[in-house]
Amino acid sequence: MQGVATRIIRTTLTALMGLGSVFANNSVAAPYTPVSQDEVIATWKVLDDSPSYANDANQEVSLAQISEFIEQGQYPGEADYRYGRAKALLQAKMSQQSPDAQTFYLYARVLQHQHQFSKAIKALDRSITLDPQAVNSWLLKANIHLVQGDIVGAREACLALIGKADILLISTCALEVAGQNGKLPESYKELARLYNLYQPINEQEQYWIVQILADMAMRQSLADSALTYLNQVDLQRAPVSLLALWADVQMSLQQYQQVVDTLGDIVNGNPIQDDALLLRLARAEKVLNDSVEWQWAFAQRVELREQRQDSLHASELAQYYLYVDVQPTKALYWAKINWRIARQINDRTLLEEARLLLKQQTKETV
Repeated sequence: MQGVATRIIRTTLTALMGLGSVFANNSVAAPYTPVSQDEVIATWKVLDDSPSYANDANQEVSLAQISEFIEQGQYPGEADYRYGRAKALLQAKMSQQSPDAQTFYLYARVLQHQHQFSKAIKALDRSITLDPQAVNSWLLKANIHLVQGDIVGAREACLALIGKADILLISTCALEVAGQNGKLPESYKELARLYNLYQPINEQEQYWIVQILADMAMRQSLADSALTYLNQVDLQRAPVSLLALWADVQMSLQQYQQVVDTLGDIVNGNPIQDDALLLRLARAEKVLNDSVEWQWAFAQRVELREQRQDSLHASELAQYYLYVDVQPTKALYWAKINWRIARQINDRTLLEEARLLLKQQTKETV
């Protein structure tokens, strides 16, 4: 049976390769000195429901616990605390013993979140050397290469999954890459067919594929189709990236109040507010023009990011100056910083929009 499945996968990927021979932040931060000892510069919640992390110095934390800790970092209000803590835990483990494949994989996930892509790739190469069958390492490697605009590297990582994973997972990896390399309509159609033909093995895989399909649909101006896929997701259990995409789809359909109502409840339900969600709330609120609550909240976040020259959030800053507090020069500045790090189609579009806005402003002032 494995041989039959492998032949099917090879046939599918051969066809995909025939589509076009492919498939699927760096500023020096200045220190910020609070003007008062009473000024709050950061907050996070104490994880009272996670006693296993209460005293890391005096007890061994397993890789399974760290993995679960990182998983939760995808969700609203969790990233700032969890990724930094996970990195410290992993570095402690790596200093005390020889890291195994899973340790390097988890470390790469943290580095990816922090946009340290080159270091993440090196960690993944170590993971794969120790365990060539490590499916998650190959998938993450493909994703990082894709974010960097390295189509060849992404394609090779997807092809390396043959014989290691199921056809839906491999094809999704391959088609996502193809969709970023000039074969969007074909890739979208094929992925939609495979998604309907094969069932994802779990909710996490379903959410991953749904997000890719919705993004592909949006890039073809098929907002209704994108929303059809996203409606399969429980937004109360969705990661930040998927929620941000959902908001973008809703705003493209002019459903601004829906964005404010839904995201507002989610953001208010967490002690820490994510930049990506605050940005969407600020954008929707500006169009509705009936309050400035979210615009003010994100403006404070922007001020902090700019003081730190925070390239990790360059995309959000560029979008803020494009759509909320419209300043073409700043929009282009941050879009360029984002482009140095992330080189997918959406990043290129952001850069082009910033350039066009500045060009239009220059013409108007002449």
